[in-house]
Amino acid sequence: MTRDTYRNVLLVGGAGDLGKHILSGLLEDSSFNVTVLSRVNSNSVFPSDVKVLKVDYSNKNSILESLTGQDVVISAVGGEGLSENIDMILVECALQADVKWFIPSQFVSDISHPFYSSLPFTTSKIKTMELLKENESKMAYTFITTGTFLDWGLENGFLGFDIRNRTVTLYDHGENFFSATTLSSVVKAVVAILHHPQLAQNKRIYIADATMTQNEILQLFEKYTNTKWTIKHMSTDDSFKQGAENYANGDKRKGIHQYLMSVIYNGKGASRFDDKLSNEVLGLPSIQPEEIIKEAVQRCKSLQ
Repeated sequence: MTRDTYRNVLLVGGAGDLGKHILSGLLEDSSFNVTVLSRVNSNSVFPSDVKVLKVDYSNKNSILESLTGQDVVISAVGGEGLSENIDMILVECALQADVKWFIPSQFVSDISHPFYSSLPFTTSKIKTMELLKENESKMAYTFITTGTFLDWGLENGFLGFDIRNRTVTLYDHGENFFSATTLSSVVKAVVAILHHPQLAQNKRIYIADATMTQNEILQLFEKYTNTKWTIKHMSTDDSFKQGAENYANGDKRKGIHQYLMSVIYNGKGASRFDDKLSNEVLGLPSIQPEEIIKEAVQRCKSLQ
């Protein structure tokens, strides 16, 4: 198929941490006619030149109407949307609407890895993945595995580094390697994939800007803050157990974070995939991890 076959692109979750960046990347490329799908009761504000369709996700007819005429659907929905099985609903409607290509919200560690796929909050992602594979002859799919968002996760403390207070929680002594990607590289990968469908359709694509350990990151943070950091320790086994307990007791947000710390840092393979990367074939520019750390420190200083 030619590039023109995929001109009409619908983005779901375009106001989220990742979605807003994907939206900007799509708008900067004149190849695409971009539409954003948003909740009917959402207060999110989008650029004035973007077509926004508001839907009630409990009304499949409304979704089906919105998807009609779209060539590609990209989902960047976050935790709330996934817990409501929005991706699954979107795939079902996309099949009915004759959408040609679906990219689900799998911008995480490798959801196909047995350790990750066994976690209770991945059920929706797994079912969506299975449905897409079952219907690949009707509608193409691409799964994009990115690992954690490195710049985002370092700056907001998600990955255990507290830049402002110069403290870090090292999991399993900070020795295990993990792969991660900056938000800007995720966007570049999405756009590149849309331009080169032959490289990505009906496949899982892996991208990462860095594969490193917490200890390596800590050394760079201490270099650019000129400070010896306070270190706390936790095992990924304990993090997993605490995650299971909190998730079962209803504190799902905390439980999922603890589960994810185990996924990212336990060294079992779900978060390390530097031997499978498509960065080069997609033409993604290389980024030095040291620059990512340096910029994170600078942005933290600017906010103080």
